[in-house]
Amino acid sequence: MILTIGATKGGVGKSTIATNLSVIAAKSNKKVTLIDADIQGSSMAFRSIREQDDIQAFQITTPTLHKDLSQLKQDWIVIDAGGRDSKTFRSAIMASDILIIPCLPSSVDFWAADDVIEILKEARVYKDIEAYFILNQVIPNTKLATEIIDAMNTYSEHANLLKSILCSRIAYKNAFSEGKGVTETSDKKASNEMKQLYNEIKRIIGE
Repeated sequence: MILTIGATKGGVGKSTIATNLSVIAAKSNKKVTLIDADIQGSSMAFRSIREQDDIQAFQITTPTLHKDLSQLKQDWIVIDAGGRDSKTFRSAIMASDILIIPCLPSSVDFWAADDVIEILKEARVYKDIEAYFILNQVIPNTKLATEIIDAMNTYSEHANLLKSILCSRIAYKNAFSEGKGVTETSDKKASNEMKQLYNEIKRIIGE
């Protein structure tokens, strides 16, 4: 299963989500490969400081992902796709079985979703790709978050909004800086959020 975490806007938490999903899948005895498709290299930096050798990681920033990864036999391949429209980003989407599009609870991020949807629609001419939005860095019980959720449901023809929501928590940044997933920390709220996301993705793929 190839899972791409991608958006054309930077700063929406792609690397955080990609690395955390890779960790929890590896901890669930999955064979996991993490692909960093962003020249910024955040996921590779994460892997370089991670003590455990339970995640295989490569950086591929050429537009050949949809060809290269088809030969890789792993339970989970997680692609951290860069925050801009590029040939590499489009190749990452073409490689995907599932595309997860992180979005922050702001109007600017909501408007940026149009770009991803257009790229997704072009890719679907050649391949059936499931796509979902996930709301990230949410401040609970805020009016704006509720409004963005309602607005994102207007995209349901192309990509549904996942039930899982990731809140704004310092635990994500702290864990990343230590090469850990939040499920490996004592922060139960962040850990439960990531477990819910992982389990929701498993249900989607029928595991």
